[in-house]
Amino acid sequence: MEKIKIKVEDLKQFLDRYSTRTKVLAVGGAVVILSAAIIVALILNHKEYTVLFSGVTQEEEAQIVGKLSEAGVEYQYKDNGNILVPEDVADQTRADLAYEGYPKSGFTYDVFTEHAGGMTTDTEKQTYKLYDLQNRIGATIRLFDGVKDAKVTIALEDEQKYVLEDKEDETSAATASAVVTMKDDGSPSEKQALAIQRLVAGSVPGMQMENVSVFDGNGIEISVDSDKAGTSGDAGEQIAQLIETQISKKVINVLGPFFGNNNIRVSARGKINMEKVVRETTTYNTPEKVDEKDKTGIVSNESTDKSTADSGETAGGTAGTEANSDVTEYNADSGTDAGSVVDESTTRDYLVNQIKEQGALDPGVLEDLTVSVAVNSDSRSNISMNQLIDLVGNATGIAAADRKEKITIVNSPFYEPQKAEAKETAMTDISGKVKEYFPIVAVAALLAAVVILITVLLLKRRKKKNPEPEEAEQKQETEDLDEFLIPEETIKPEILHAQNEKSRELRENVREFADTNPEISAQMIRTWLNGGNQDGSNPAK
Repeated sequence: MEKIKIKVEDLKQFLDRYSTRTKVLAVGGAVVILSAAIIVALILNHKEYTVLFSGVTQEEEAQIVGKLSEAGVEYQYKDNGNILVPEDVADQTRADLAYEGYPKSGFTYDVFTEHAGGMTTDTEKQTYKLYDLQNRIGATIRLFDGVKDAKVTIALEDEQKYVLEDKEDETSAATASAVVTMKDDGSPSEKQALAIQRLVAGSVPGMQMENVSVFDGNGIEISVDSDKAGTSGDAGEQIAQLIETQISKKVINVLGPFFGNNNIRVSARGKINMEKVVRETTTYNTPEKVDEKDKTGIVSNESTDKSTADSGETAGGTAGTEANSDVTEYNADSGTDAGSVVDESTTRDYLVNQIKEQGALDPGVLEDLTVSVAVNSDSRSNISMNQLIDLVGNATGIAAADRKEKITIVNSPFYEPQKAEAKETAMTDISGKVKEYFPIVAVAALLAAVVILITVLLLKRRKKKNPEPEEAEQKQETEDLDEFLIPEETIKPEILHAQNEKSRELRENVREFADTNPEISAQMIRTWLNGGNQDGSNPAK
């Protein structure tokens, strides 16, 4: 402890030998040199990294990282599967890994070429070919949009070993499975699953699409039945897209001359009926006649029923007797028309012109249509909203009664992504630079603040100890003047007035003398301020 105190005392004595200014300069220089050394070290140790490989599988990532560690190459691994290395060694590292066969996720035949040789049996060669085929199909599937990794397993059909085999011992068909992992951890679309099934089935001889199973990364089967593939729904969507595109072009052609094609955005939505309809129509027309009001046709068949009943007396006598019997017989004449009742009905069949029409409506009929239009403008100039709706309605074929419900037009300034992206890019670049060099800037700013603070404190301390000569001289002059001043309380008003007049006259003379003899005046003022003769000596001493 005593040694430490002795060292501290020696240090204080050493520092006391130098002035404050020398100490400030020494400390400031040391701080500046230290800051420069830190900044240079950070700049020299900062390395720019570039992408070595991107989109490789997890299995291959581990292999590549192991090779980089063995070679002593610094690397960075990103979550998206990218491997980064320093930019100055990227080309050499990529060449070294390519020489060793990395990456292996592409279209290669490494399995067969590395294992097949003169001592390899035919069965082993077939197995190696199958492995290569699986890897190649998996690499092809990885080219699909959104696919991160794909593993394919193929089981070939059993070969017929004997010429004569029972039907009960038929060979099993070839099957395959594909496990597809997406970048967003989701599932492939139905079209992608169907394409994978077709790819695998077409790559293996004798394999049917229904024997290919497709699974996503979560273990859920997403295979598509080949019999149900290509339903009318897809065809309807394609027809709807074609119609919507044509209608959008027509609307742009109509409104383009008023606002410009680049200032118009059109979206049409159509509903397509894909059902096949068979229609039969029968039309009846009467023959042409002189009387247009006569709607009767040519009589084809007519039947009349007529019955008459007489209301007069009937013949009398005993029922069941003959004319020669003893029983008196009364004969009466037939009834007359007077008092009779007649019931008559007639049925007529007319021949008329008959037209039968039978036809079938093919699928793809447009049932409903809606149109939305966006105009890049604050105002519609001289065109009213109703006129715009009529223009769009006539171009699209929408009925006048349905136009207000099925046509929507909005005018407003469009969003300009270029300016926004430029601002975002500039802010991103600035923030990136700030984050990258923030430690360097922070250290330099802190050191500069410390140096400035120490300098200011030392200057204030020195100023307090050694006041400036000018302030001392001003203070001395003030004291000298106070000695010659006479208090105003002791002077009478008459004397004070006379003194003021005399002082005013004296000031005028002095001012005039100073204007005419400036050099002499300056010498006299200098001598008076020094308090002595012209050579600066004090006569009082």
